[in-house]
Amino acid sequence: MDGQGDPRSPRPSLGDGDMPRTITSSMLHGGPLRIWSALTDPDHRRAWSPLVFLDDPSRLGDTECTFAIQGITRPIRTPARIDRFDKPHAFAWSCGIPYLFTLEERYELAGDDGGTRLTHSCTLRGALSLPFAAMMLRRLRSLMVESDDRLATYLRWRVGQPARAINRQRVPFRYRRKAR
Repeated sequence: MDGQGDPRSPRPSLGDGDMPRTITSSMLHGGPLRIWSALTDPDHRRAWSPLVFLDDPSRLGDTECTFAIQGITRPIRTPARIDRFDKPHAFAWSCGIPYLFTLEERYELAGDDGGTRLTHSCTLRGALSLPFAAMMLRRLRSLMVESDDRLATYLRWRVGQPARAINRQRVPFRYRRKAR
């Protein structure tokens, strides 16, 4: 897979020094700044339920994240780091144990007010990345596709709404899911 193919293809790819990676790509309605806000503003992120909830996705540096894993009653919290914050082009964060096993999620935006191409990738790094890749990448890819679909649905709903902070009372019920 070249990383720009069918976003629903179940095959992971190796890249970045042969680190396991899965990539989705989609066209979204709206300009890069509107999509950037949905990716980096905590209230917007809660509204569309990304893969992982970041405590402070709005600046470079250390933060914490919460994984809500199906079948586990308590969410898993772990330290995380915002690695790239290039408004409105690229946003990336990572978590894990350096050199042993880390997960990096990256969003790259390209386009104009007529539409934006979102390239969403998850890369596994470290000594344990290859053994875990066989177990994780297919499921991770399906979770990414679900997350991308929720983001696209949320952005379609947001069209015509002001770009300022959202009023949670005016958000349709299906987008008011609380962070787990």
